[in-house]
Amino acid sequence: MSTAGAIRTALLRTVFLLIGAALFLAFALLGLSVAAVGRTTANVVVGVVGVLLVAALLVAVSLFPGVRDVEVAAARILLDPGAELVEEPAEPRRHRWRTTWFVIAHVLLGGLVGTGLVVGVPTAVSELPWYAAVAAVLAILAAVAAAGLLVTRLAVVCLGPTDADRLALAEQRIRREQGQRMLARDLHDGIGHALSVISLQAVAGRRVVDRDPGHAAESLEIIARTARDALDELDHALGVLRDEPTARAPDARLGDVPALVASYVSTGADVEADLAEPTGVADLVSREAYRIVQEALTNAHKHGDGTAIRLRTRVGADLVVEVRNGVPRQRARTAGPGSARGLAGLQERVALLGGDLHVGALDPTTWMLVARIPLPPEREERP
Repeated sequence: MSTAGAIRTALLRTVFLLIGAALFLAFALLGLSVAAVGRTTANVVVGVVGVLLVAALLVAVSLFPGVRDVEVAAARILLDPGAELVEEPAEPRRHRWRTTWFVIAHVLLGGLVGTGLVVGVPTAVSELPWYAAVAAVLAILAAVAAAGLLVTRLAVVCLGPTDADRLALAEQRIRREQGQRMLARDLHDGIGHALSVISLQAVAGRRVVDRDPGHAAESLEIIARTARDALDELDHALGVLRDEPTARAPDARLGDVPALVASYVSTGADVEADLAEPTGVADLVSREAYRIVQEALTNAHKHGDGTAIRLRTRVGADLVVEVRNGVPRQRARTAGPGSARGLAGLQERVALLGGDLHVGALDPTTWMLVARIPLPPEREERP
């Protein structure tokens, strides 16, 4: 830190202590007034009780709601603690007395600093020789700087996070990261699928626009509908990122897979579907399974060799989704179809449901994806 920065930090910490000095003066005047009553009545007990009442009042004030927030805000601005301070701790009861100790330290240190600056400096200048006065003033300023450093350290200890706060913060960050990954996965699957469908329908419509205008018009309608759905999903995702979630169409489920297959068939894709009745499958599993089918078909059509895509679902003790497609020989020897993000998203979806995913080459010209998701044992099995 530069000299100018160090001086600025020391001045700001002094301001923080002078705020404590103002509070100290208020409580001191109250204590002196009560003590004066005891002195007037020649009753020492009254004076002692008055001092104790002032101390109790100081403790009570430190426990008021909002006092910690004020102390944390002032410490962040004026003390430059260099560490995290917690306004809303995970366990408020554990922080209650820590806040009290800091308020007491703030007021007492502020009182000492205020006394030194308001009484000590003028007295030294007026009563001592110049060389002694200079030494005394420098000593007082050094003590003020030391008090500022001390109150900063106390702020970190008393207003900083406990282990429980750190754990709660870590859990919050994990939940946020999980939400972001889920959002990225949904965007990849939903928007990526929509763009694939739009591209395929545009190519199919362009090929038949002259000889089959009706089919071209149908392709345009699918493009428009898919684009609207993608825009709704994108708008919802942006709303979530801005903490302003918007309404969206209900998520598709396994029952919507035939329509998904039909959208590929309408582009000229050869899809052979053998679909089990999804009755009884939980909504969460059904939604995620639809996304798995959607991503698998997109990859199969995008990276396949044009031969038939075989989709098969089975519902029993497990929900099984199986997709096979032909691929060129050189691709079957590499990482296979789909981007790394798409396959990673599928892996996350299946893992969250306690299942497993196998993706790889079945033989030199066939690529296969198998997702297996366990279903509740009490559920009636279906062939």
